[in-house]
Amino acid sequence: MASRGRIILIDDEIDLISAFAEYLVDRGFDAVAADGAYAFDGLVAQRKPDLVVLDLAMPGESGQELLLRIRAGSDIPVIIMTGRAELVDRVLCLEMGADDIVQKPIEPRELVARIQGLLDRRQGRPRDIVRLERTTVDLRAALVMHDNGTEERLTISEIMLFRAFLANPYKLLTRDEILDLAPAQDRDALDRSVDPRVARLKRKLATESIETRRGHGYVYVPKAEKS
Repeated sequence: MASRGRIILIDDEIDLISAFAEYLVDRGFDAVAADGAYAFDGLVAQRKPDLVVLDLAMPGESGQELLLRIRAGSDIPVIIMTGRAELVDRVLCLEMGADDIVQKPIEPRELVARIQGLLDRRQGRPRDIVRLERTTVDLRAALVMHDNGTEERLTISEIMLFRAFLANPYKLLTRDEILDLAPAQDRDALDRSVDPRVARLKRKLATESIETRRGHGYVYVPKAEKS
């Protein structure tokens, strides 16, 4: 599977930044951690990053100094991750060319969402993040993130099925049409096999946005349009 992007994370809190890197790798990114600005040039020489996450307060070359150096030679997206709460520091970083600023502590899920949002905007791609009633679905990572903090994976079959509904909002899809759009991967592709597949998907997504039309099929009604 192709990488979702190369991310360099730089922070002198190596345990923290390594944990973020592992989280990103698990979600399909090529992520590397460095415990100081001194390592940046070597990492860039290996392969140009698609985005940099950068702490401000580091020994040696500071985050702000490295940000200026990055901006002098490239337009690589940069997210500043800082424990500083002062408005002047945040405004200064934006004026120096940072694309986003996040306040420590930050949840890994939020950091991933900000990274993916920046990459998508830069590359003109539609976002593969879908918000439902009690879950957020990352289609590229095949991940369902529940509001209570738990996460679970979607199978290839479930991703295909959900994409079929997303591509056809408000449209009645018969079981035959669903089988054409999202063929069963590991079960008999019989008419009634669609029903348990949809039921499992709805349970994982914790959603009622996929509505049953008894005797006919299913309709996806986006949450924002439901009364």
